Amino acid sequence: MARQAFSLHRRRLAISAALALTGVSSRASAQGYPTKPVRLILTNPPGGTVDTLARVLADELTRTLGQPFVIENRPGANGTLGGELVATSPPDGHTILFGPPGPIALNRLLYQKMPYDPVTAFAPVSWVANAPLVLVAHPSVPVQSVSELIDYAKSRPGQVAYASQGNGSSGHLAMELLCSMAGISMIHIPYRGSAPALTDLIGGRVQFMFDNTTSSLPQVARGALKAIAVAERERLKAAPNIPTVQESGLRDFEATPWFGVVTRAGTPRESIERLSAAITQAVNRPEVQARFAPLGVELRGTTPAAFAAHIASELVKWERIVKLSGAKLD
Repeated sequence: MARQAFSLHRRRLAISAALALTGVSSRASAQGYPTKPVRLILTNPPGGTVDTLARVLADELTRTLGQPFVIENRPGANGTLGGELVATSPPDGHTILFGPPGPIALNRLLYQKMPYDPVTAFAPVSWVANAPLVLVAHPSVPVQSVSELIDYAKSRPGQVAYASQGNGSSGHLAMELLCSMAGISMIHIPYRGSAPALTDLIGGRVQFMFDNTTSSLPQVARGALKAIAVAERERLKAAPNIPTVQESGLRDFEATPWFGVVTRAGTPRESIERLSAAITQAVNRPEVQARFAPLGVELRGTTPAAFAAHIASELVKWERIVKLSGAKLD
């Protein structure tokens, strides 16, 4: 009996020692993060402002953290393909997702079935950027403001169409939010991305669209489209002459596409905080800010907790709009 007790005691000591070493190893690994190249999964296709921002961010993180941050473009299924790759990666912070609201949060409202649950699969790292939307119209439409748009749509039931970048896209949800708040209805014409939607808007086949400033403001500048309002709480520094939707009477209207970084849930907290701090340092560099400010892109770096709170608030905000619009991606 004494021998068995001694053996059990030795076994417990061995287990305790092993657990202690595991804890030390985990902390040391977190403090040394990253210990190998990091895969930065981007849900946007190559080219465009978001892809450019991701590459600038990757370069800055490589310089700061001492390991290569390698971009992999994985577009498709409203970002779910890229999201699934990160959701099923090892929880060590060496595979991260730089994406819009869809794969990080809102797709759970749009899909009946998903290969992962964004709420439980990801650990938020940092909010990185806002890419403001501007409400644009074909020049022939006799509308100069949101209030005039509302009157125009009310007087033409079933005749007014708007384009979007696709079902469940930021442009789609922003217009459904406007319609809900204004008590109007318009026909939704979804496209596969911003470029074909803008082409048809410029061609007069649809009347309105919420689009990113980076792609739509150049069309406004050359007279191919006219700007009605921005979907921000305040006017944009890059386009101060364009009023906000709120200024037309739709109080508290805001629909801002954002981009952030998440990694697999279960990644050591120290690793997440180190990456978050490096992102904040990168986006606050004056030369990085100066590069994207003229495009209307607002760069920011936040703590993981602040980004988690933003994601939670966005889910609450958009759940009702998704239900009202009937937007589904299955």
